Amino acid sequence: MRPGRLFLLATCIAFALPTPGLAQANTSDADTREVLAYRLTMPKLKQLNVAMADIQRQRDADPAYQQLQKKKKELAALGEKDEPTAADWDRMAQLESEIEELEQAEEEPEDKDQSLSGMAGWMAAEPRVSGALKRAGLAPREAATMLMAFVQAAFAVGFFESGTIKEIPKEAITDNVKFVQANRAEIETLTALRDQGEE
Repeated sequence: MRPGRLFLLATCIAFALPTPGLAQANTSDADTREVLAYRLTMPKLKQLNVAMADIQRQRDADPAYQQLQKKKKELAALGEKDEPTAADWDRMAQLESEIEELEQAEEEPEDKDQSLSGMAGWMAAEPRVSGALKRAGLAPREAATMLMAFVQAAFAVGFFESGTIKEIPKEAITDNVKFVQANRAEIETLTALRDQGEE
């Protein structure tokens, strides 16, 4: 497995959702204990993967998202021209401005509550996310807890295997770290299958 692969994997699984860290100031001790007590299992990760794929399909069907992707493709095509005309340069500047505006509209506010409770509340309140989780058989609270536990374990393994750290941090859940290490092939397959469905 290439160093850093688990960093990409954690990002892929969490792509549609905020990924708060356990050490953030607005994460309560109770939230931290809840994540530390959670044990990852493959059946549950499969449920989460189904929900993530569902959310991605909904996003891909969103007219605003389609418009953003269309503008990005047009910008890329213009940028590949050997000799762009003055009109091309003007259009590229316009597209860059429009893309930035669309992307800013999708950004989460910096002061958003990124605690476990805040994340679970956001999942429950966001129709696209809550609907996908319900269809996958997951409650928002468990999905948030699982996601945080997975990201923590995956990053700990990634740092360790890339040589960034010499040993797994004590605050990382040993059982979850071992789970990620033992099941990496199946976890990667899940993500690959979901990505294929997005094409």
